[in-house]
Amino acid sequence: MVYGDYDCDGVCASSILWEALQGMGGQAEIYIPSRKDEGYGLNEAAVRRLAESHQLLITVDCGITSVAEVALAKELGMAVIVTDHHTPPDTLPPADALLHPSRGAGCPYLCGAGVAYKLACALTGEKILPTLELCALATIADMVPLLKENRALAALGLRRMQVTRRPGLRALLSVSGIPAGQEISGTQAAFQLAPRVNACGRMDTARIAVELMTTADPLKAAQLAEQADGLNARRRNIERRLLEEADQQVQSMDLCARRAIVVMGQGWESGVVGLVAGRLAERYGYPTVVLSRDGDNCVGSARSACGVDLFAALSECRELFTRFGGHKQAAGLTLREPDPEALAAQLSAAVEKQLQGRPLMPETAYDAELHLTDITLELIDQIKMLEPFGMGNPAPGFLLRDAEVLSARAVGAEGAHLKLTLGQGGALMDAIAFQMGSRAGSLHGNCDLAVTPVANTFGGKTTAECRIEAIGGASARFSTDENAESQDILQELIRFCRIDKDYVPFLRAAEPPAPENAQGTLYLCRTAETAQRIADRFPGLDVPEGARSIPAAYDAVIRCDQLRPLGPYRRVILCDGLLCAQELCRLSDLYPQAEFTVLPPSPALQSRLRTLRFTVNDLRAFYVFLRGGQRPDLRDPRQAAMAAVLQSVDLIGPQLQLLPARKCDPSQSPLYQMIQGSEPHGYGL
Repeated sequence: MVYGDYDCDGVCASSILWEALQGMGGQAEIYIPSRKDEGYGLNEAAVRRLAESHQLLITVDCGITSVAEVALAKELGMAVIVTDHHTPPDTLPPADALLHPSRGAGCPYLCGAGVAYKLACALTGEKILPTLELCALATIADMVPLLKENRALAALGLRRMQVTRRPGLRALLSVSGIPAGQEISGTQAAFQLAPRVNACGRMDTARIAVELMTTADPLKAAQLAEQADGLNARRRNIERRLLEEADQQVQSMDLCARRAIVVMGQGWESGVVGLVAGRLAERYGYPTVVLSRDGDNCVGSARSACGVDLFAALSECRELFTRFGGHKQAAGLTLREPDPEALAAQLSAAVEKQLQGRPLMPETAYDAELHLTDITLELIDQIKMLEPFGMGNPAPGFLLRDAEVLSARAVGAEGAHLKLTLGQGGALMDAIAFQMGSRAGSLHGNCDLAVTPVANTFGGKTTAECRIEAIGGASARFSTDENAESQDILQELIRFCRIDKDYVPFLRAAEPPAPENAQGTLYLCRTAETAQRIADRFPGLDVPEGARSIPAAYDAVIRCDQLRPLGPYRRVILCDGLLCAQELCRLSDLYPQAEFTVLPPSPALQSRLRTLRFTVNDLRAFYVFLRGGQRPDLRDPRQAAMAAVLQSVDLIGPQLQLLPARKCDPSQSPLYQMIQGSEPHGYGL
């Protein structure tokens, strides 16, 4: 019995060894456990069942941590061979033979299918087997380093895949939209082929994928490939929903106070939690565990970020698990108790120990700088010679410094992605930035971009373009609209009039203090002019877009139109100065842990306030103007301000309709006092 795993690596490893044994005249079968009912690796019930009819148990892509289960199999009379590549525990299983990359001198870190392929070659005496293409797919899908022998296995296997006669692979290529005979890249294997294989084990049973890889019947292969494609579409929908639910939990976290994300959902699809963990780890730059709870049963998957050794960190929490296994980048686990906070606390402490004071700050590495005119189809062909790309051998990255964003628009489902036109030195080029659609409204002017040159074929024509990997934090240019800024300030003052709170302490500073620890400092600006000045002075700052919260509270600069909570910031610096006492009161509600620093009023803010100010005589004339049946131009900040003051003293209504005339002193209006800068608490400008 070949006992495998339900992911792409396990499916391919099982198929490779089964095919080798069958070719040698052996009577072999494949057993893949149910992800939902049995979980990862050997389990006692399966071992007892298999021992009734099998003499030899060979594990692939699992078994290295199954000490008790292997001992049970031996007690029940089976010989056991363990082949695996996951991190070995201190105590190894008592197998008759154990094949693992760490056991051999100079052996590369192979995936599970790589170990199975080496065993198959040794058994058959052949150096190259028809299953090399399956080994290549698994090597890329399992994200092992594409170096040394792994690189050879992947590169040679992809070439064979291009002309494969395996019905299952041919059908899989077809449903993935890859034409027959076309050169296949590592990217296509990772993002088009592997997800459909994985979807079988995630959403139904991995037996579908095993049959797809091993069948000799083209008609059956086509049917199985369509089934895998449908399961993958279902997986995408569920993943999108779970990601939204998980992200809502992260939004309420204080990631300044922890170094790991742990979220849990009732009845979350166990086959998808690993993908959600990967998405969250990529989005926030924190090691992430996503748990699915079903009663007292709580299983989960974990993904690493920012170079953290995930297996080592989770090993320090192993008393919380009934089952646990994995490697530096990914792991699977089962909790003894469904207590995500206990796991979060212990895992955060373990990660903090690894970091030794270094912040969890996502970074994008690049290999060299280039100019837009350097990005040609010839360069892209030269880069392709370095394929396949993946873990340990990433595609070359380049820094495009000071490129001009001529246009930026959101594209794709719900505007998730960003389509740009770039210019530099007279050259123009299209670019795509995945999952950055929220920046469409504010990205313009010159900025630094981390890019990967790619070829795009459309309408029979192939052109060079850029795939944007990252946008320099403070490279975004703040667009100045003085009228809009004055109107925003007026609306804030109207909101502040509703606040009745006590004094909030604050510090004064003549110059903006520098960032300290990469997290916790927010530079809050009322004008684009000031925001740009801060961004230029501290170029490492983040520039958050929209109203989305930043749970990690990375040091950031924002041009604020309306105060809102952006994250668990510890220090908020009012870079344009203070509008009024109520502004600090509002900020203390939004950032209860923060210390506030107020800079002197900026020339830009003083200019915006001057456009709002008026005298009592101006206000009387405006009131007479309204009583004469005239309509004001509320696009003019001063007229909008006078209308707001008249509303505050009940002389006109919300729709500017005249209310019964009465004698009043508008100068006693709190809004009038704020606008004039004579607020009684002494905070005024």
